[in-house]
Amino acid sequence: MHGALKNTITRLTVSLLLALATPVFAQVDDVLLEVERGHLGLAGQSRMGAWTPIRVTLENRSSEPRQVLCRWLLDDADGDRVMAQRRVTLDALGTHDAWVYGPLPIRAQHSDPWVIQVLNEDATAELARTEARPATIHPPRQRLIGIAGNQDLGLGAYTYQTTTHEPLSIITGLSLTTLPDRWYGLSAIDTLIWSRGGGEPDDPLVSSNTQQALRQWVRRGGHLVIVLPAIGQSWTGSGMSDLLPVKADQMHRIQGEPPTWLGSVLAEERIDVEMTTFSTRPGDGVDIIKTHALKHKDRPVEERPVIVAKRFGAGRITLIGVDLADRRITQMGLPNGKYPIWNDVFMWQAPVYSKTKIDSDIEAGNMSRPTSRGTIPLGRFIPGRVSMRGTAATALLAAILLFGLYWLAAGPLSFIALKKKDAARHSWVVFVSVVIGFSAISWAGAWLIAPSRAAVSHFTLIDAQADSPNVHAHSWLSIYLPTFANQRVEIDPDHPQARNTLSSPGMITGGEDTGFVDPQNYTLDAGSPRVADIPFRSTAKQLELDFLGRIDKPQTGLTEPLILPQGKLEIENFWPKGKLSHGLPGPLRDVLLIFCPGENKAPHIWQYPTDWEPKQILDLGQLTNNQLLVVRSKDSTYNTRTWPKEGFLGQLMSNQPGQQLINATGTEALTPSSEMIKYIQLLSFYDALPPPDFRKKGFNVAVNYQRALGRQLDLTHLMAGKRLIVIGHLENSPLPVPMTVNEKEIPSTGWTVVRWVYDFK
Repeated sequence: MHGALKNTITRLTVSLLLALATPVFAQVDDVLLEVERGHLGLAGQSRMGAWTPIRVTLENRSSEPRQVLCRWLLDDADGDRVMAQRRVTLDALGTHDAWVYGPLPIRAQHSDPWVIQVLNEDATAELARTEARPATIHPPRQRLIGIAGNQDLGLGAYTYQTTTHEPLSIITGLSLTTLPDRWYGLSAIDTLIWSRGGGEPDDPLVSSNTQQALRQWVRRGGHLVIVLPAIGQSWTGSGMSDLLPVKADQMHRIQGEPPTWLGSVLAEERIDVEMTTFSTRPGDGVDIIKTHALKHKDRPVEERPVIVAKRFGAGRITLIGVDLADRRITQMGLPNGKYPIWNDVFMWQAPVYSKTKIDSDIEAGNMSRPTSRGTIPLGRFIPGRVSMRGTAATALLAAILLFGLYWLAAGPLSFIALKKKDAARHSWVVFVSVVIGFSAISWAGAWLIAPSRAAVSHFTLIDAQADSPNVHAHSWLSIYLPTFANQRVEIDPDHPQARNTLSSPGMITGGEDTGFVDPQNYTLDAGSPRVADIPFRSTAKQLELDFLGRIDKPQTGLTEPLILPQGKLEIENFWPKGKLSHGLPGPLRDVLLIFCPGENKAPHIWQYPTDWEPKQILDLGQLTNNQLLVVRSKDSTYNTRTWPKEGFLGQLMSNQPGQQLINATGTEALTPSSEMIKYIQLLSFYDALPPPDFRKKGFNVAVNYQRALGRQLDLTHLMAGKRLIVIGHLENSPLPVPMTVNEKEIPSTGWTVVRWVYDFK
C-alpha cells in the first residue's frame, strides 16, 4: 500500500511538472553552434601571426528569422581581448554556415582553446558557446602551401627541409567551394594550387564573395597555380575565367610523351598522356615558364608553351598544362629529379633529395642536420625600426635615480643629519616632508617629460605597377597616444567598402613579450576589419595594416599624395631603354633596378650609384656594371661553395649579414641603415636565395635565413616574365597609408620601401 501511494504521488508530480513546462517552446530561442576541427583554420591548420578563418555552422531553432553575432575571443600582442565578430542573419528553422576571422597572435599558445560564442543581436545574452583546438598551429617562420585537391603533386619531396632556408608544410584537402569569403582568410598560405578534385570553378557553391576574395588575395601578392586536368576543364567558362593568363581559344589539347623536364622515366615505362599547350599573343603580358618539344614528320620540332604565367596586381597566376594529379603521371613517378618542375615554377634554387639519400648523407657526415645550423631571423629588424620603447629609456633612468635619492634622503641621510643635531624626535616630520617633496618632484617630472603629442612610427612596403593607379601597401607600425581611453583607428576612411585590414598580432623581437597588467576588451568586425576602437594607456600600441587602393591623390588620413615612378620604356637590343622620374616626397635611396628578360631566365641587377632625387631623370641607357641576380652553382651537389660566384644574392650572403639579429631584443634590433638594406634585399628575393651551405659540418657553420616577419617583401614570383622592377626606400617619410585616429590624422615618420613594376609588352 505504501509503495502504491508512493508511485501515485510520483506520477502526479511528474504530470504536474510536464503540465507547467512548455516543451514545444523551450528551445525556440536557442541557436545550435557547431565547429568541426577541420574548419578551425584552413583544413584545420593555421599560422601564428596570420589572419585565421573559422567556419561555423549555426542552426536557428526559432520559427522566426533572427540576427546574431558570431564571435571569436582571442588575445592580441598586448594581452588585450579581441572580440572578432560577424553579424549573421539566420533563416527561421534554418541552418547557416558563416566565416569568422581573427588575427592569431604571433606567440599563440598551442594549449589555449579557441573560444567561439554566439550572442543575440545587441550582444546582451550568450546563446551558444564552444571551445576547440585546431589540428595544427604552425610557427610564423613556416612556409605553407595550400592545395585544392588531395594529392601533393610532387611537393612532398620538399618537406624534408634539408637544403632550404625555411621549412615547408602542405595543406591538402582544400576546395574552391569551401574557401573563405574574405581574402585575409587565405593570408596564412604563400601559394594556393588548384588541381582536379579541388572543386570546380563553375560550381554554384563557389560564392561571388569567395571569387572576389581569391582575386583580392592574388592582387595583394598571392600566387595561384592552376593545374589543368587531363580531360576537360571548366575554368574558361566560369566566373573566374579572368584569372587565366590565356583565353579558351589559346588552349590546345595534345597527346604524347610527358615533357622531359618532369623527370626521368625508364623508356619501357614511359606512356603517352593528355596535355594542354598554349599559344601566346604579342602584348598580352604572358610569361612563358616551360615549353614542350613537339616532333613532326614533315616540319621542324616545335616548342609549345606548357606552363605560362601572368602578373595579377602584386601577385601571379600560373597555368600548368600537364595534369600532375593524373594517375598515369604519378605511376611514372613524376615529377621527380634533383631540380623538379616546382623549382622552375617558384624559382627555388635548392636541390631536392629523397629521404633515403638525406638520411644516408647525414649518417655519413656529408650533410649537416637542419637542427645543427644557425638561424638568422631576417624580419627581426622590423620591430626594432618601429618600436617606441627607446623614448622611455631616459624617463626610466631618471625614475630609478629619483627613487635612489628618495631612499637615501628618507633613510640614512635624514637619520644622520637629525642625529648630529640631536633632533631625532622630528624624524617623522622630516620623513613626511621628504615624501611630499619627492612626490611633488615625481609628478612634476612626469608631467614635464611625458610625451604630449600623438605619434606614429612605421615600416611600410609599397608595391606599385606602371599600368595601374592602385598600390598594395603593408605596414607595421607603433601608435603612441597620450591618453587612457579607447581610440577609434580607421584605415582608408574615404572607402569604407574596401577590404583593408588592421590587426595587432605582435612582432617577435626575441625574449618574452609582456602584455599590459590590465587587459581590456575591444571588438573587431571580422567581415571588415578596417576600423576598431582600441584601448590605449598613454603608451605605444603595435599594429599591422594591409591596404589596397590609391595614394596618388589627396584623401582623408594621407599626409601627402605619393607620385610613384613613371616613364615609357622599351626593349632595344635585348636590354631595357627609356627614362624614368618620380614625384615622391624625398629622394629614393639605395635604388636597385632588376631587369627580368623573361622565359624564367635569371634577372640582371644594377645598383644605382646615387640617391634618386624627385623629378630627376633616371636614364636606363646610362646604367652599367650589371650582374646576375642569382647563379646556380655549376657543382650541383654544392660540395664546394664560392659565394661571390653565385650572383648578387650570393655576394650578399657571403658574409652572413644579420648575425646581430640572432639574440637581439627590443630596440637592440634597431640596426644601421646599411645593414637593414641587406635584410630588405634578401627578403625581396627570398625564394631565389642560394641554398644554405648544407654540406658544411659542425655546429652553426651553415646558416638558414628565416622570416617570421616580412613575408610580404618577397617578389620572386614576378621575375619569370619580361619586366623591370625598381626598388628603393624613403627615410623619415610619413605613413603612406590613409589612416585616422578619432577622425584625425596623426603625425608619422618611418621607412617606406617602394617597389615599382613595369611590364614590357
